[in-house]
Parts: sequence; structure tokens; C-alpha cells
Amino acid sequence: MNIAVAANRAFVKYLYVMLTSLLEHHGRCSIYLLSADLEEEQTEAIKKFVEEYGSSFYFIKMDMKKFPKELPSNEMITIETYFRLVLPDLLPQELERVLYLDVDLVVNQPLHELYEMDFEGKSFVACRDATSTSAEYLVQSHLFAELKEQEGFQYFNAGVLLFNLAKLRSTFDFDFFMQQAVRLKDDLVFHDQDLLNYLFWNDVKYAEEEKFNLPARTAFNAGYPLAWVREHTAVLHYAGPKPWRQKEVRYALERVWWEYAKKTPFYTELLEDMVLTEIDTGYMDQLFRQSKQENDELRKVVDQCMHLLTSGTGVCN
Repeated sequence: MNIAVAANRAFVKYLYVMLTSLLEHHGRCSIYLLSADLEEEQTEAIKKFVEEYGSSFYFIKMDMKKFPKELPSNEMITIETYFRLVLPDLLPQELERVLYLDVDLVVNQPLHELYEMDFEGKSFVACRDATSTSAEYLVQSHLFAELKEQEGFQYFNAGVLLFNLAKLRSTFDFDFFMQQAVRLKDDLVFHDQDLLNYLFWNDVKYAEEEKFNLPARTAFNAGYPLAWVREHTAVLHYAGPKPWRQKEVRYALERVWWEYAKKTPFYTELLEDMVLTEIDTGYMDQLFRQSKQENDELRKVVDQCMHLLTSGTGVCN
């Protein structure tokens, strides 16, 4: 399998977690890493790590000068997200397909079924974006106001994206993507994901999101038990809240990410990042005290209501 990923030096530890989860299920892959700021020592370490699983590693140094300064980006969605758009131009011409994977996910089962899927003439295979964030976004989006009225329109998540390289090379190039991104920059809330949806909404074959791109928070809110996810889900995507961020709410499905993190060279550092930050900030203690105060205030209101209802002397507001 040909796998493409993009990362900067701030995400190296999380990249190791994702790669570990992938290589635990696929010992023979060709990994293409796109980055603009990784140092040679870091890329050599990743290469060694990947090759220990029997896979091949290729580093593609990205030239940031090729990316217009007008491209929208922020702390949560960095410029690296646009790197996937250059894959048809930079990957070897003999490659006909490549599976792009975000760093903030884990591969929980083999991906052969997804990777070998028939494109049926489409440019991509993707999964519907099942997050509540995208559903709310589409309601108010100016960019998709007309498209969402089209029959068959679905908004896909670009974090798990199978590229039909042969078709894309014959139709589009990186310069085209950049021109369109600049033209639409004021309307690109989710940046290149919005751009891809806008350009290819009717040129995508859809795979089952519960199996191949299940958002962990969505699964938690839907009540999917951990055992069910382990058995049925090949890709668990931590879109939105990240399992390594101390201030974000914890839920059971983050355990899967930490199980793969434990197999990386950075497990101790990842734990220290969580624990030491908590010690320094006392965030969970603050959250507990705030919750207790809100609970006490609510209890007073309930007690007042019960008194009024039982005494028959008034009504509860």
C-alpha cells in the first residue's frame, strides 16, 4: 500500500502513534511523509522506525514558497493540511493510487478493503463527515449553500482520502488547486477540506464511515461501546478533541489511541505532557470545583421548587 502523511515538527510524537497503529496491521507499506520543517535527524529516525516493520520510507521536503500567503490557516488547521493537494504532482508517476491519512487518527484494523476499492471512475474514495460540527457548519455555509441542494450531495472528511492519481493527473495540478484556494479563501472554513468538497462533491465514491473514518467524539455521543469499536472500526479519527491535550474532555475511546502510543518511543513523554501540565495548571481540580459549585446552585433551586410544590404556597421558576 502507498500511504501519504503530512506533519510538522510539533506533531512528530503523534505521527509516531499513527504510524505505529498502521504498521501494526500492515508490515509492508510505502510511507511518503510530506513536511517543510523536519530536520534530517528526525526524518532518519522515522525512516529507521518504519523500516523496522519491513516497510519503505520516502521523505518529501515541501517548499513553503509554493504555497500562497493568502491561504487561510490557523492554530488548529495549519498550512500542512494543504500538502495533500500536491500528491498527484510529486509522487512517482507509476503510482496509480495513494491513501492519505491524517496524523490524529489510529488504524485499528487492516485497510486492504478500503485501499483496493474500485474507484468506479471517481477521483477519490472518502467517507461522509459524520461530525456534528460539519452538520452545523453546512447549515450556515455560504460556500455550500447551493451545492447542498443538489441531489446526492454529501460533505466528506478529507482525513482519510484515497487518491485516484491516474485520473487526477490528467485533469488537475497543484497550481490549479492553489488558484482555487486563493479565489475561495474567504469562504474556506475547513480550508482544503472545503476546497476538495467544493471541487469534487460529485466525483467521490463513498466508503462506510463507521468502518473507515469514525470520529471518536461522534462515536462516544452515539453511545458506541469500546468493544464494538474495536471489533467494527478500522480507522478511529480523533477529529476535534485530541487524546493528548490535557484540557479536552476525556472519553473511553481515547484508550485506543493510548494503547498504540504505548508502543512508540515517545510514550513516557506523552504521559508527562499530560500529567505535568495537569500538575502545573490544576485544570481538572478547577473543573471539578466549578462543577461542584454549579451542582450546589442547582440543588438549591430544586430544593426551593420542592418546598413550593409540597407547601402549595407558590410556583417554581
